[in-house]
Amino acid sequence: MSFQTFSLYQLGWRLEYAQHLTLADFEAGYPARVIAVHRHGLSVLSSRGYVSVVLPHHLIDTEVALGDWVLVEHDAQRVLRLVERRSLIARVIEGSDCRRQVMAANIDTLFVVSSCNDDFRLPRLGRYLTLALDAGVTPVIVLTKADQSAAVDADVALVASRMPGIAVIAVNLGTHDAASPLSPWLAPGQTVAFAGPSGTGKSTLVNHVTDDLELQHAAARGMVPASSGAWVIDTAEMRELCFSAPEWNQGEVSGAIEALV
Repeated sequence: MSFQTFSLYQLGWRLEYAQHLTLADFEAGYPARVIAVHRHGLSVLSSRGYVSVVLPHHLIDTEVALGDWVLVEHDAQRVLRLVERRSLIARVIEGSDCRRQVMAANIDTLFVVSSCNDDFRLPRLGRYLTLALDAGVTPVIVLTKADQSAAVDADVALVASRMPGIAVIAVNLGTHDAASPLSPWLAPGQTVAFAGPSGTGKSTLVNHVTDDLELQHAAARGMVPASSGAWVIDTAEMRELCFSAPEWNQGEVSGAIEALV
């Protein structure tokens, strides 16, 4: 898969990242964003373009996630350090005594997807919402298959009333502009991800957002550019997040929303 050259701003760079780096850091290396994680290294994008880099021995045990920013040596394809994150989504690995696996970093928006059918579950949406807020990520509730339900307006109203302050949108996956209601969160340089139960249309939404057959059918997923200039964290694991999630508490969620904004 080929990539054009992007500016740091287009890749999602923020001033606060630079505040965690010293002059010596910038003299030794340059910032790059992780778009894929491999067994023996990383694929990164920077203002210099695309490159594969390795982790030195002292960083081998560092968990690097899609969307992370790293500092890469000027004269070698090697990571110097991990840049402090703005947000982090992780999951608990089943049967691992609650061992955590990092999934995606520096996400701006998590689209929590559910369908307007018999699979609609408000408590499950609440748990995804809590996890997004705990991770420091802005959640947006997306109700799919709006054309297949006569109760879509009631579902939107219910979610909005129980989750005040959270955007709730309904989409019809059968239309060519199904992803257009998501456009406010898909500005250039923004990073988004999709999560929710299987069968809700997450893959279809990703395909609409990326609008690129090469990306839709890529064998190895990662962080991919959307047609709008945003970035999409796109892996099977990200879409099917399976957490040891806390019970949804509306009061705690309201407090988390206030802290986030």
